[in-house]
Amino acid sequence: MNRFPDPSPADLVMVKAEQLAEHLDANSTVGVVLHLTGDVPDLAALREHVTARLADLPCLTHVLTGDGQTARWMPAAPDMARHVRDRQVAGAPEALEETVRLLLQEPWTAGAPAWRMILLHGHTPDGFALLYLTHHAVQDGVNIVTIMETLFGPRLLPEQFSVLTRGICPIPRPRLCQVLRSTVNLLRHARRHRLWQSASHPLSSRRHTMWTQAPSACLRTAAHAAGASTNDVYLTAVAHAITQWAEDAWPRAAGVPIPVLVPVNLRTPDEAGAPGNRLFLARVDLPGGAMPMGRRLARAQAVTTPLKSAGHRTVLRAALTRLPQPLLQRLVAASTVPGRLTVCASYLVVRRRLHYGEAAVRRIDPIICCPPGVPMAIAAVSYEGTTSACFRIDQALPGADSLPARWRQALADLVATASPVPGCDPAPAGRTPDGRATPVVRALLTWLSRRPTAADTRRR
Repeated sequence: MNRFPDPSPADLVMVKAEQLAEHLDANSTVGVVLHLTGDVPDLAALREHVTARLADLPCLTHVLTGDGQTARWMPAAPDMARHVRDRQVAGAPEALEETVRLLLQEPWTAGAPAWRMILLHGHTPDGFALLYLTHHAVQDGVNIVTIMETLFGPRLLPEQFSVLTRGICPIPRPRLCQVLRSTVNLLRHARRHRLWQSASHPLSSRRHTMWTQAPSACLRTAAHAAGASTNDVYLTAVAHAITQWAEDAWPRAAGVPIPVLVPVNLRTPDEAGAPGNRLFLARVDLPGGAMPMGRRLARAQAVTTPLKSAGHRTVLRAALTRLPQPLLQRLVAASTVPGRLTVCASYLVVRRRLHYGEAAVRRIDPIICCPPGVPMAIAAVSYEGTTSACFRIDQALPGADSLPARWRQALADLVATASPVPGCDPAPAGRTPDGRATPVVRALLTWLSRRPTAADTRRR
């Protein structure tokens, strides 16, 4: 008998969304690219390495069968010759990204576990990459991080993984007052906005897929100075980038709050490696319009406060696990109708150093999906001093391939305008006692302003 629940409506909606896609760009494939420095490993040894850890990761050995009330997780042994393979990449600067974009469109084999790992090599003389892909119905972002830490990190207890939620297991019964507060919050953000519905630019299933990187110190510096979280800084930069882009390209989003769907992680340590999604997509209305960056961050921090509440998470966890399936299905269906779908943005921190043998992982690039009806989806992962962001953007949005550079510039602006909050040290990280940016921060700003994105390179 499975030690994990049957598939939920949150899992099944990712399957149905993919069925609506008119192009493979809008499928439900997610994953990561691990960039490693070291010798290219032996493929047979890599297969043996993954095989030895399958027992700890049931999401790699189960498939989703059936639909609705008949949906089940069924055991299925992966064929390692097909699930773990290699691919030679050309030596051109953009060859790795182009290869990843191509592999993102590969369909999944019916009846086989929906994941694959591809050893990519040839694009750099001193390293290689490991591309890990899976279907979002089977694994969410938190589980992908857990899988990477299981395969390429030190041996950990379930409660030691980087991104699992603590404090809601065993699941307490929510207080009535908290249920009322959470319900009001959810209803207030459930109204239709129709921000992305346009007769002249109808949404499509074609996607831009781009990555950009920034020093994680930028997020930490801005967060420390404002007394905010790095996730607040990340979301503020997302909102600012969209607002700046919309001024010229999408006027209806230029002067209004930007509705953003944020996945609230509800996966507990006892569910590490279990198949399915353990998240609740909560909407926040991030500040739009023209305003100083400091005010934008403060307002973003205010609207994300409920998402940090343990009581609110308890209510969301109860909704995910205790609501009758028909009622949860109606809730999921109502949140994914046209006019309610909007930008999705997620942020994860990987705290464990990863390696395979002597080869060290130096950077992790996330891969997010952007289902039909979603204008853009952005995922960021902070690891070893670098925050890498993946942008999947509907090609129907004019000029939207400029968003990665706008996001990076927004981070630079946040660092440049960071000021201490009352009660904090007079010289927060990144500032000298007279309030000026330190040489380190100035170097970060220079790095951000000069580093091109892939989209910048294509335009040149």
